[in-house]
Amino acid sequence: MAKYFDGDDLFIIDAKTKGNIGRFMNHSCNPNVMVQHVLVDTHDLRLPWVAFFTKTRVMAGEEMCWDYNYEVGMVKGRRIDCKCHAPNCRGRLL
Repeated sequence: MAKYFDGDDLFIIDAKTKGNIGRFMNHSCNPNVMVQHVLVDTHDLRLPWVAFFTKTRVMAGEEMCWDYNYEVGMVKGRRIDCKCHAPNCRGRLL
């Protein structure tokens, strides 16, 4: 993960080997889940937890997706095409 960023980011979450249920959610340009920072056991704004909340009613068996919200072109020399097939698909993640 670090090889894709210049090191100026304050936080990087890499769920390759450890993480919560969020690591199993995919991207969609039309997501049914949103991400919020929440404070748990502290009021220190530098230590937020990442929380996922549904934006719509999610039925049993329905895939839960969130918008990774990467800025296209943010990583020089790296391109990832989006394959979410949403009607409003932006076509690229990076």
